[in-house]
Amino acid sequence: MLARMAERPDELFGLSIKEIARIARVDPTTARRWKRGAVPVPAGILLLLSGDLGCFDPAWSGWVLRRGMLISPEGWEAAPGHVLATRFHEIQIAAYRSENRNLKALVHFLENGGLIKDDQPLPEDWANSQHFLTKK
Repeated sequence: MLARMAERPDELFGLSIKEIARIARVDPTTARRWKRGAVPVPAGILLLLSGDLGCFDPAWSGWVLRRGMLISPEGWEAAPGHVLATRFHEIQIAAYRSENRNLKALVHFLENGGLIKDDQPLPEDWANSQHFLTKK
């Protein structure tokens, strides 16, 4: 009687035997048997080969690791450097928001009579102020 071939799981399509062996940490011969369907692939190995991070934490379901990239369910890709820079970008955005608030407050102050002409220095006082600015 002929032995029935195991069904090849979708997780194996698009992966080379060398890559399967590397990810699963098995001999290439074992990876080749899995790839051609001669031997069933253990469920845990299929989870690893799928690259779906949901096997580690349900919050990451649909996120995958492929070719060194973290890929969201929507297809957005991030390299390790992009992920590491996320905190820096958050700090940068917070600084821009703070500066924007300050500038809006200044505009509001100026639009509502913040610097009244009576408070401006007279031209003869300008010369004195220029004297202090140029003095070293």
